[in-house]
Amino acid sequence: MSFPSLTNRGRISCHSAAQRQTMPFSPGTWESQMGHTRLGTIPKTLQWKEIVGLFTGATFPGAMASATNVADIAAKALDATEEGLHRATADSGVRYTFFLITQVALASRTPDWESTLRKHGVHLSPDSTVFDLASQLQDAIDRYVSRTDSGATDLSEIAQKAAGEAITRVATSGTGKLFDTELREAVRPLSTKKGFGELGQHFFGTFVARFLNFYLSRVTAAKLGSPGLRDLVDMSDFNRSLRAHCTQSARIVRDFCGQWYSKTEYEKGINLKNTSGFLSVAFEKLRSELKQQKAEM
Repeated sequence: MSFPSLTNRGRISCHSAAQRQTMPFSPGTWESQMGHTRLGTIPKTLQWKEIVGLFTGATFPGAMASATNVADIAAKALDATEEGLHRATADSGVRYTFFLITQVALASRTPDWESTLRKHGVHLSPDSTVFDLASQLQDAIDRYVSRTDSGATDLSEIAQKAAGEAITRVATSGTGKLFDTELREAVRPLSTKKGFGELGQHFFGTFVARFLNFYLSRVTAAKLGSPGLRDLVDMSDFNRSLRAHCTQSARIVRDFCGQWYSKTEYEKGINLKNTSGFLSVAFEKLRSELKQQKAEM
């Protein structure tokens, strides 16, 4: 399959060129106008240090992990993840993944959304489910990154999985159904400013959760030899707590996602270039949240 140029990759627009403003994207300008109100300490079910305590087994009787070990592991995992988010800003697969998410949301506004998505390599049928959509997104991103100089990276693979999980979770949250609701009807609420903000929060939350899980495993192995989780129940509790913590942490970008999506599409249309500029600001916000969590430990 051939792909359009990067500067105007199959852009979906509801407005004519005459209606659009052509001012260049400026992260500083957008940050000052959208979602830049600092939320202070974002309420979380568990703090990061407590999440690490679950993973290392520090809360269990006879645990090997001391309070000092837990604090050290928690800090190192945050540092590694913060650096990973910095690298993600320049990753072509991460950029395209988020761009494709915007196009799925916008396509749901069109009557023939299957034809619209086909332009991006996403092939759906009238009886497709949200799982089919997630799978098609993975395939489309795979084809795109295979054509880039860098190819697939750990970052692009994390982004792919985060996109599929976020769309599946948010698209089915309103109905509680996975199969009985027409797919476009389920995705359509994500095309609003509020809906896309929630989708963005879940995408970034899942992205950060996968990063933290990866680095936490590495740091813990180096420090203690192995995680302290005792069984599958402990692992399930840890994963649920980590996901909730990271989704709550990503609250810092929720409003910014919705405002950027709505304003950019209205004024000039969303394309890969301005998506990349948006991601630079969004990842910087997330990095600042991780820095604050480390300072609060």
